[in-house]
Amino acid sequence: MLLAVDVGNSNLVLGIWDGHEWTVLPRTDTHPVLSARDYIKRIKQLLDDESITPDTISSVIISSVVPDVTGSLSKALADLFHENPVLLNAQTDTGMELQADHPERVGADLIADAAGAYALVNDRCIVVDFGTATTVMAVEPPGALTGVAICGGLNASVDALVGKAAQLGDIPLEVPASPMGKNTEQAMQAGLVLGHLCMVEGLIDRMRKEMGSAQVVATGGLVSLFAAHTNHFDHVEPTLTLDGLKIIAERQGQ
Repeated sequence: MLLAVDVGNSNLVLGIWDGHEWTVLPRTDTHPVLSARDYIKRIKQLLDDESITPDTISSVIISSVVPDVTGSLSKALADLFHENPVLLNAQTDTGMELQADHPERVGADLIADAAGAYALVNDRCIVVDFGTATTVMAVEPPGALTGVAICGGLNASVDALVGKAAQLGDIPLEVPASPMGKNTEQAMQAGLVLGHLCMVEGLIDRMRKEMGSAQVVATGGLVSLFAAHTNHFDHVEPTLTLDGLKIIAERQGQ
């Protein structure tokens, strides 16, 4: 079985592919950064909870945007599974061309998302990932990541406003029924939550003007919050990053 590990700025996501479907283990916080020994303990516990033994894992791939975590986690995975993990970066054979001024700076999660989306659609597409940052990415034939918009994520936007405004408190993350709030909570949901979705829809529309017709693939930890409230998403794929990692691992013979 394949273990795919997605290290984001907020969460560590582990998925196990058995050849047919994903078993996605419970998310854990990326911070604080742990030692290799502590990561081994944490991962073994997650596997035990799913009745999965380490010797059933035959290959491992990592996507990480947190350098402080990458080293100790990679060592932990190598020690635990006796297999050096594939560490996804711009030099990895992914099948995707990175049309960026500095390809080496393109986030591994974006590469995995692009690979997963292009394999799904096999055509021009726009990929939206609602994570710590919200990213909107253009992918074009024959498999090229041609541009990205990086936005502050919804949680970061809420935290920033609440932290700077004395009379505003935390709100439930819900899309309001109306953009015209009748109280402070509704007004914040209209501006922050619905406004975030409108921002993404606007970026999609502008990208389509440059790219032409393109399907939209949406993913990320907050995708379920928005999916029912927009007609801009053609595909909602919560495991898109893991799907991309699986495709890339297979290209490495894993």
